Amino acid sequence: MILMHGFEILQELAHILTGEELIVSSNGNISRQVYHYLPRPQIYLRGSMGLPISIGLGVAVAKPEKQVLVIVGDGNLLMGLGALATCSFVNPKNMKILILDNNEYATTGHQKTSARILNYPKLLDGFDIKSIEPIMIDESTEGVRVKLEQLLQATQLYALPAMIGNESPVLSNIPLHPEEITKSLK
Repeated sequence: MILMHGFEILQELAHILTGEELIVSSNGNISRQVYHYLPRPQIYLRGSMGLPISIGLGVAVAKPEKQVLVIVGDGNLLMGLGALATCSFVNPKNMKILILDNNEYATTGHQKTSARILNYPKLLDGFDIKSIEPIMIDESTEGVRVKLEQLLQATQLYALPAMIGNESPVLSNIPLHPEEITKSLK
């Protein structure tokens, strides 16, 4: 069985993005992967565990003319579950959430998360957030691309969970100071 990994999903995403989207990425490995695989500049979070969805919501509200894609890991999602309720309440039509679930806190030493007990469609439905059927760890590349396209074409708040393997290439740190990242938004 071939396992799908987060960086491979981002490589597929790179083929679909127009370059006009604003991407808010979780701290750690996900931000490094977004920096190396997706168009730049984007919003690469550092030291903000549990906050990508909240920050993405703020960006979506501040920039309603832009499509905002939040790429969040399962650990970050679990630490910021309350943000899903706020997203549902505000209901930004220009915000999408891609959840990369490897069942661990990869950046801090591969400690297991409790995400394996989550049923993402039920969780998201409980917050009244529409979702696409999750990408499974053995999903074909074509299946991944179709689901990513569905996510990006959605005309309302939508989420796409992706079950992924925990292997990741070793990538260099993002060579940008946080103030430089902030300036890229203006």
